[in-house]
Amino acid sequence: MKKREKRSFFKRFWNAFWRPEMLILPGQIAYFLFLSVVPTLTLISYACSYLNLSNDLFQNLFSHVLSSDIAELVTPIITSTKITPTFFISLGIGYFIASNGMSSIIVASNTIYGIKDSGFFRRRLKAIAMELVIVLLFIFIILVPLFGSSIISILRYFNLDSETTSIISNIFNLMDGPLSWLIIFIFIKLLYTMAPDCKIPSRSVNGGAIFTTIAWIIVTAIYSYYISHFANYSLFYGALANIVILMIWVYILSYTLVIGMAMNYHESLEKTGVIEITKLIEESANSAPIMEEEPKKITNQLKTKINKKDKVSQK
Repeated sequence: MKKREKRSFFKRFWNAFWRPEMLILPGQIAYFLFLSVVPTLTLISYACSYLNLSNDLFQNLFSHVLSSDIAELVTPIITSTKITPTFFISLGIGYFIASNGMSSIIVASNTIYGIKDSGFFRRRLKAIAMELVIVLLFIFIILVPLFGSSIISILRYFNLDSETTSIISNIFNLMDGPLSWLIIFIFIKLLYTMAPDCKIPSRSVNGGAIFTTIAWIIVTAIYSYYISHFANYSLFYGALANIVILMIWVYILSYTLVIGMAMNYHESLEKTGVIEITKLIEESANSAPIMEEEPKKITNQLKTKINKKDKVSQK
């Protein structure tokens, strides 16, 4: 990365970190995401049971990501899911509740981009689609290590050379992490592209998606190590300690998610200024009736902004 690009990256991060919205939006997203944890896990559990996947995969995933205590808290929610005549009604209600987390992400992105929110029903439909993305994300993360172990089992079934099998097994173990990270990046990029109520070029969210993916991995690893070796939340919260640990983790992830959104916004302004132009047009359209000279005024303002962006890019 060139020196100028590094400076630009840290400038975007700094501007995003100190935005006034950072005091409110992460908490809002974390609140609704936490409320949607149980319905989302229920949906994932049902999808995995449909694919004949063991519920032990969930416990192993949460034990690896956070701690065994969190796994013990989450596993009963998953294993208690039973298919009954009323299950699909509960599933639909749970899916609707779970989409509140995605709805809050849409509102947060519109706030950061300065875009007027669309109607309730349109936002809800988009939130439901984004919730499906989250469910698929978790399923893919669970399937990646399972797929690798299945390949190894097939190789052993055909009685290949043990040394060859061992080499392939080591390759899959090394690829397990990067492949999961790539899947997380793709899904975060998809969320960033879908969330705002305006058309955002997919390539314009790469920077924020990369930052959020790396931040999630690093922060989760540090927080997992911290709660396993240093933190003693049970001393203050007692039986609620595991819930508090999960809430803090969700809040940290929400914070990095919002920073990534803000970085995408600042990067778009630096490169094109398209977002600010769109915002200016919307403000003019929603203001008082436009006079005959108003279009000329708007055109001149747009030209001024574009010229400023061109001068910055030429430096």
